[in-house]
Amino acid sequence: MVRGTGKQARLAKAINHWVRLVLPILLSSFWMAACASDGDTAAPTWPEDWPVPPLPVMALNHPSGTVWGSPSTYCWQFEPRGERTCAERTFWSGITSYPEAVPGRQIPIRIDAETRPKNVFAQVFTRSGNILFDFKETNTEYPILDLDLDPGDYHVRVIGQWQKEGSAEFDKPYNEVAYEFGLNVPGEVTLRSECANTLVGGDVAITLTSVDDPLRTAMDNANSMGCKFNKPISSVTLVLISEDGTSYMETFTISPPSLDIEFPLPENAASERNMDTLPPGAYSRRMVAATEGGDELEITSQDDFLRTITIGR
Repeated sequence: MVRGTGKQARLAKAINHWVRLVLPILLSSFWMAACASDGDTAAPTWPEDWPVPPLPVMALNHPSGTVWGSPSTYCWQFEPRGERTCAERTFWSGITSYPEAVPGRQIPIRIDAETRPKNVFAQVFTRSGNILFDFKETNTEYPILDLDLDPGDYHVRVIGQWQKEGSAEFDKPYNEVAYEFGLNVPGEVTLRSECANTLVGGDVAITLTSVDDPLRTAMDNANSMGCKFNKPISSVTLVLISEDGTSYMETFTISPPSLDIEFPLPENAASERNMDTLPPGAYSRRMVAATEGGDELEITSQDDFLRTITIGR
């Protein structure tokens, strides 16, 4: 083995010391999640009330170039030992484009900040109907959007959290900033829904006095439910089937078509039915929402929506 001269050894030691001392500082001062692409564009003009800097700035390293995020919300400690200041803009108001995203292909998240965030989250919503599609936590060293999306337009909110100055490692709340992006996946859009209901205890079984009873389209006899859809709903069909095969069908018209439907349906909702009376007894129940284009989605497949009802004597 050939050993270097004393002078070479001292030089090598000095270089090694410089690398260990200076490189982490450079990485900390100019930290970003991924390298800029060849298609970089200038950062947008930020709103006057958006303090950039010192807030971090986010972008997506999309194959077509850098897609800068639209400022959404922040809660930030601007002064040492001071309180956090929070501000919020109208959600999705700053999104102007929907670059194409390839399902299964990762998109690096670029974060221009003095320090690496403690946590990075991504919320994915459908553009139409604002339905939550996915929620992900990503790596903070190399954050990415690793999305498996159905065809359609999406809104993505990326949230970064930083430890406040002078706080302990696990102290909360964190400094937090969020940016929003639009993405598109080409192809035929599938009808989706997101439903929420009130929570009232007790006996929730439904017993109808007649086929005109408003409870026939309720989730149960105590709760109401609202559903959001990513396509306008133009009709809802109710089907009741008895044990002997008797089938009642009633189709309600939603005019104008809507992305938001409340259950039970309004009492004055126009409808057409195949019969006006039903004999007493137990019936299975099925409700289907449909668009003008013929897409259908079963409402009674939602959790807690009663699939059986009774016609009283």
